Amino acid sequence: MKHKIHLTVYLFLIWQLLAVAVHNDIIIPYPLATLLRMFEMLKSSSFYITLFITLSHVVIVVGISGIVAFGLAYLAYRVKIVEEYISPVLSILQAVPNISFVILVLLWASSLQTVYIVLFLVVFPLLYHHFIAGFQNIESDLRDVIRLYQPPFFDKMFHVYLPLIMPNFLSGMKSALSLGVKVAVMAEILAGLPYGVGRAINFARIQFDMIGVFSWTLWLVIMILFIDFLLNKLIHKE
Repeated sequence: MKHKIHLTVYLFLIWQLLAVAVHNDIIIPYPLATLLRMFEMLKSSSFYITLFITLSHVVIVVGISGIVAFGLAYLAYRVKIVEEYISPVLSILQAVPNISFVILVLLWASSLQTVYIVLFLVVFPLLYHHFIAGFQNIESDLRDVIRLYQPPFFDKMFHVYLPLIMPNFLSGMKSALSLGVKVAVMAEILAGLPYGVGRAINFARIQFDMIGVFSWTLWLVIMILFIDFLLNKLIHKE
């Protein structure tokens, strides 16, 4: 913890030195001005609405992706040929630049649909690979016990397999939520969505309001770190 505090202080000192050297808010705003703007944002209801909109996009898509990825990973775990076909395809999807997804999907979908589709294409492969690794790491003795008792399907899914792969599940959700926030903001900007954090950052950029851009960026960093903190607590409890 002490090292993280020291690192944060050093980064702010470097930022302050750069701001003094450049002495131009349009290029690098001063840290104090940015922090003051961040506190001003907290007084505005639109700040919370904007954050909620972007976060809701991420939570909805990660939730749907998690359900689909869990089901597909279980199928691939039980039927090896499914895993042999699915894993290479999803690996290729992960190799495609996110911006390419946005540009291609925008040709066929609306701005909001583009955000959802791009988010799904990015986080679904990530979750699948975490989940299939969890299934494959189940010890053979436990597999034999499950086959012996043959619990009902939904009991087996949610009371047997899910607890067994919980570390992989939480790790995957942590990565998906963190990545999802960044991809959602990028997709909102490129798709021209009229609301959300992406729209706020893009509007600040157009107005040459770099203090606004830095402020929103720092709030996103804080939000991602907070999500990581909560999920790390859950992971370490397992």
